[in-house]
Amino acid sequence: MDADLQVGLDMAQRGSRKLFQQALVIAAAMTAAIICGLSYLADLSCREKSASGDQIDLLKENLADHWSVFGALSAAQVSFNRINDGSVEIRVRSDNLSWLTVSSGVSYRVGLLSPGWYEFTGEFRADANAHAGTGAQLEVHSDRWRTVFSAAQPHGGSWQTTNVYFRPSYADPGAEISCRFWGRTGGQAGRALLRNMYILKIAGEPPPKAPRFDLAKQEEARLGKLGHPRNGSLPPSPQTGLGRFSGAAVTVFFLAMIVGMSWWLLA
Repeated sequence: MDADLQVGLDMAQRGSRKLFQQALVIAAAMTAAIICGLSYLADLSCREKSASGDQIDLLKENLADHWSVFGALSAAQVSFNRINDGSVEIRVRSDNLSWLTVSSGVSYRVGLLSPGWYEFTGEFRADANAHAGTGAQLEVHSDRWRTVFSAAQPHGGSWQTTNVYFRPSYADPGAEISCRFWGRTGGQAGRALLRNMYILKIAGEPPPKAPRFDLAKQEEARLGKLGHPRNGSLPPSPQTGLGRFSGAAVTVFFLAMIVGMSWWLLA
């Protein structure tokens, strides 16, 4: 009788362990499926956002949220005003003489996440007088490359149309547009006008005679093919789907380890 009871207890324990193992495997599988699904949806959302963001309008929405002040100027000394012709006026007011000796102005930083060629285009005009030592300049900067468009005409000069193509490096796939001022203090220490200013990702190569700067090629010349993404994919980073997928894979791996250890302990 006691032997039969013991056999029954052993069978019940084995049945309980089997049910627990099955429940553990099901829970781990469901958790892994949820993590992978959320990772896929996040990656899909990122790709859709990237595809819809192939053209970046540098003068849209609230300008103060996108353009930051640098140098010896403060946000209170710089104002952005929209003009009826669609242009944007940047006005600097400063009585602090120190700003004349420090490179100062406003800048717009852009993160370009996908490899390829980009076109920067825009129109620029500024109050400038070379004889009086006052002026402004527009700069396009990416990695180690910088191109400058200066405004040296007297007050009321014509618009300058700027157009340049660049391919960001893989290590630093971003760009910065800056407007620098110099040479005056008071209520109107500096003034510049911007309009029709965009960064646009293009398909294929730039036009043959257009100004172009291939920063990715320069990076490969310095570092070799190590700087180039494998199979055309993006370098792993927290901002890419690959980075998110790697985190999900690690989570699934640890879940598999936990299930395996639990199965071994309960066997």
